[in-house]
Amino acid sequence: MKKNALTNAVIAGIAGVAGIASVANAVNLNPDGLGQVLIYPYYTVNGGNSTLVSVVNTTEFGKAVKVRFVEGRNSREVLDFNLYLSPYDVWTGGVFSLTATGAANLTTNDNSCTVPAIKTNTTLPVNNGLRYVAFRNYQYNNLGVAGYNFSDAGPNGLDRTREGHLEMIEMGIVLNAANGYAEGSLDAITHDGSGVPDNCPQVVAAWAVSSGSADYWSESNGAADVVAPTVENGGGGLFGSAAIVDFANGTQLTYSPDAIDGFTVTRLHKAPGTTSPSLADANFPTASGADATVFDNGSLIQTSHSPANAIDAVSAVYMHDAIFNEYAVLNDSTGTPILASEWVVTFPTKNRYVDKPAPAILPFQNIFAGSPDGAGKAPVDIRISLYNREENNGSSDCLDSSEDGCVDFSPSLPGQVITPQLYWEAQVVTFDQPSAFDATFAITGETLVLGSKLAANVQVGDYGFTEGWMKMRFWDDSDPTMSLHLSRPDAIGQALYRYAGDWFLG
Repeated sequence: MKKNALTNAVIAGIAGVAGIASVANAVNLNPDGLGQVLIYPYYTVNGGNSTLVSVVNTTEFGKAVKVRFVEGRNSREVLDFNLYLSPYDVWTGGVFSLTATGAANLTTNDNSCTVPAIKTNTTLPVNNGLRYVAFRNYQYNNLGVAGYNFSDAGPNGLDRTREGHLEMIEMGIVLNAANGYAEGSLDAITHDGSGVPDNCPQVVAAWAVSSGSADYWSESNGAADVVAPTVENGGGGLFGSAAIVDFANGTQLTYSPDAIDGFTVTRLHKAPGTTSPSLADANFPTASGADATVFDNGSLIQTSHSPANAIDAVSAVYMHDAIFNEYAVLNDSTGTPILASEWVVTFPTKNRYVDKPAPAILPFQNIFAGSPDGAGKAPVDIRISLYNREENNGSSDCLDSSEDGCVDFSPSLPGQVITPQLYWEAQVVTFDQPSAFDATFAITGETLVLGSKLAANVQVGDYGFTEGWMKMRFWDDSDPTMSLHLSRPDAIGQALYRYAGDWFLG
């Protein structure tokens, strides 16, 4: 199965343009799929699905990697841990659910060292013979302790953890410097002849302050055996894959994560149990800020950002003025769908611009706030242009659903003018699935392909279409403010299809 490449971001009028630059000297999306950061745009355990993920270290160097799962509404963290990869190592894990409405869970049968330990952690519950850790709602809930109210405008239940996206961030290169232990850290994480790392308990103890010399990796110590993942030290070279699997129906959909290279020249080795490092910690090519390199009609354009605005460098490489992909729908003689299409649309840095008091930071216009249905939303206005395969246009670009030919998400309220919008950080766009939604656009069921509860529907059948393509635009040509900042939202898009029970990628 093949992943469609999206159109390169068109970056015009970005503040701080520094001219043409080498891709290697700035934050960039690596077309070879290798990098210091991997962004997996979607995981889900809805609709009977599980999500399998892997990460591969293609280098001869040991690596410390932050693994972070964030929920789909507002990208609040639901699980993270530290992963230590030996040279040429692979780590795999699976995200699953035990119930139809409970938390997502992570399990692994992989031997690579994690902190905290997962596979060998006897304090964790067991399912099918494997230890697992449940996703948490701490970062969007009121924990009832002074200073620990992290509630946002969204729901605070564990079912919010069931879909979202995943980040992996290289924190440093692991060496064999003196550390107070009998063996070096690189030796400890390196697999022996049996395929098991030599001493994962030592790696766990290195963060456990209660075990004497074991706080060696605490942030105050600045351990010498984890160094900055620069090119000279062997930084980068990570790639991965993911698969959304419906075991009951025997279907599997695979995709590759986006790889960000040139992310950092400093050590980002942070303790497990913290929300650091993050995508906002970009610093490349120097520690005094972050540059980003993007393509504009074949030219390389570099933008420069201060440390306080380093997230803008990551946003820059993801910005799109539009995304394009195909759709196809087909029902049998009884009206039962036998071919369904869904797009996944993820804004991997949106949280940093909208999860704050008003106003939102451009290019986003709305903060994550409450809504009448209590769902919590940060709407992004979009334009939709819809075509069938015979060049017929069912719509024109529009922001106002009252315009002639405008396509709006369904169902529409009679006589009400509604701007088409995407509400969340990671969501699904469906085609001809109105039964999953009520008249206020709230999803009341699950989508047919991914089982998503964060979705919006385009009713292509209203235009007599069953197959074709769609353009989704993210900005307004007439808005003069859009040239004052990062001028287009960051976005990742992917089309998925299900035909008579089988899945395939578009």
